[in-house]
Amino acid sequence: MHPIVTVQYLRALAATAVVVHHFVGPAYIDAGRGHPGTVGEAGVDLFFVISGFIMWTTTRRRETAPLDFIWHRIVRIVPLYWIFTLVFLGITLASKHSPVSTLDVMRSLFFVPWFEEDLGQKTSAFYFLGWTLMYEMFFYCVFAFALFLPRKSQFIGVVGCLSALVALGLVFDFKSGPSFTYTSPLLLEFMAGCAVGELYERKAIPSISFGTGLLCIGLATLIWTVWNIPYSLLARTLLWGAPAALILVGALSVEAPAARKPTKLFLLLGNASYSIYLSHIITLLVFNLIVKRAGLIQGFNSEIAIYSTIGSALALAGGTLVYALLERPVSNFSKLIAIPVKSS
Repeated sequence: MHPIVTVQYLRALAATAVVVHHFVGPAYIDAGRGHPGTVGEAGVDLFFVISGFIMWTTTRRRETAPLDFIWHRIVRIVPLYWIFTLVFLGITLASKHSPVSTLDVMRSLFFVPWFEEDLGQKTSAFYFLGWTLMYEMFFYCVFAFALFLPRKSQFIGVVGCLSALVALGLVFDFKSGPSFTYTSPLLLEFMAGCAVGELYERKAIPSISFGTGLLCIGLATLIWTVWNIPYSLLARTLLWGAPAALILVGALSVEAPAARKPTKLFLLLGNASYSIYLSHIITLLVFNLIVKRAGLIQGFNSEIAIYSTIGSALALAGGTLVYALLERPVSNFSKLIAIPVKSS
């Protein structure tokens, strides 16, 4: 299955949104101002929706054994995440600013979530970007179990399981890390992606005019949340996850014209989105240190804009290099040493 051009564009958009969110934040905080860039965190929700879409569509065209599926997800996700977690561990140890918990590091490396009340998403990870991967890996496990079902029942299996888990979370309001994460409303975003994937496979994506309208509604809703940031995970799912699904449907509606003349830069950023996501915090730490020591942010909008633009551009460029020099070689090597796993 060839990559879908508009999905690659959205992956690039999601990565860029998260990068800008993290670069705008420190600049405004240092300047003693609010943080309108928070809406950029919705890039994570777009990633979740896209993930559900990709998992669904890539397993429709051929029979996929559940253990094969899990192995390929591990090969795709784990090596680069471990590398950057260990890099962050080295930086933390070298800085000597905060103690390091061996338990936290090990839980992060093996995707075991824990709960911290003061965090917005409340799912913790030592390399804090890892909280999203804990959701991803759990979704992969649910999806793999659904693959054991007859092909016609797999969609109902995914939707039913995720819906039941979220319902449990809403009823019991779990506080521990695993039970909180595994019943979070954010799981509905993966389900939405699967639903869009089913529409795509059934060739039921709306026309360009209608799809463009959905795209505009999704974008307008995200823009509206600049002044109405969702502070609960259920509100986040409704105000960021649902618009992300509309944006995906709208983007797919214009796939045909977009695929005729694809933009190579956006395709590259889409391919590199995982590397950009994992590496940009390291770029942020280095860049922010340089900016602070040089006293470049004094509280003016123009300076914040310059800081955010330069920093974000460096993070995108750095992530693209990580993709070319690290992610692809590591992924290719992992595939070479992979032991084929077959299951019925």
